Amino acid sequence: MSDRDAAEEVSLKEQLDRIEQKIDRMLGLYDALGDIAAGLPPRLVAALHTMSPAEHVALQMVLDNRSNHEISVCLDVEEPRVAEWVDAVLAKLGVNRRAEIRRLMQPLMAAIPPENYARASGGIPKDWNDKYGVGGVPDPYRRIYHPNPD
Repeated sequence: MSDRDAAEEVSLKEQLDRIEQKIDRMLGLYDALGDIAAGLPPRLVAALHTMSPAEHVALQMVLDNRSNHEISVCLDVEEPRVAEWVDAVLAKLGVNRRAEIRRLMQPLMAAIPPENYARASGGIPKDWNDKYGVGGVPDPYRRIYHPNPD
């Protein structure tokens, strides 16, 4: 294979990756519109779609009433990084306290379909905290949210 052929193959791969990302965003928007039509608050649905996978993990752990320290130990991440994620969740929801996150998001989490949540979260399942939110439990989703994948 010539250098030119290799470059064209890389370019095609990049184009396909961009197309897949656009399709994922469109499907996420479709899910969001369906969730809104089903009566879920548009502002909260939109906030879910703007959060990073790491912020979704932090969100689930905040909903479980975990402190930043507990989250950092469980995820093997520095506490300031966790604080950044939690602060981002607070900002995206337009609230100032963790209790407000729980008040707003617990009903939404109960109502949103698991497949829609997974798409909004970048692949983190809705029940991630129940299954993997304990330190030492092998987490197949770690590569999605962890800043320094193993």
